[in-house]
Amino acid sequence: MTFFRRLGRRFTAWMSGRNGIDQLAFASLVLSLIFQLVSSVTGIGFWLLISIALYGWSLFRIFAKKSYKREEENKQFVMGWENVKTKIRQYFLRLKLGKQYKYFKCPQCKTLLRSNRGEGEKDICCPKCQHQFKIKT
Repeated sequence: MTFFRRLGRRFTAWMSGRNGIDQLAFASLVLSLIFQLVSSVTGIGFWLLISIALYGWSLFRIFAKKSYKREEENKQFVMGWENVKTKIRQYFLRLKLGKQYKYFKCPQCKTLLRSNRGEGEKDICCPKCQHQFKIKT
């Protein structure tokens, strides 16, 4: 058995029971790299301190033994990140379809609704709260 295989097996045995890299650890590593690049471009040491803190937090997450807590944190991060991605996707879709549809919010529950453009004044019933109101398309 070669040296590198033995080293790999020892590292695998040492990492068993630890959290390892997950989406939150990876995102914080990428964010710390971005802060480090900003620090090197601007020359401001504050960004380097933030980068080092994020590196340390990422390593803590990767090597943590209490993986059930780290899994819960990662689950919350993934859910939040999916919400952010959905909002960005919807924003660009609204930009793309802005000539065909008019987007507006319900005055009561603030739900985002849409209607075809060029239909004049319409009575709208919000599907979420059943509030009726008029809009001009």
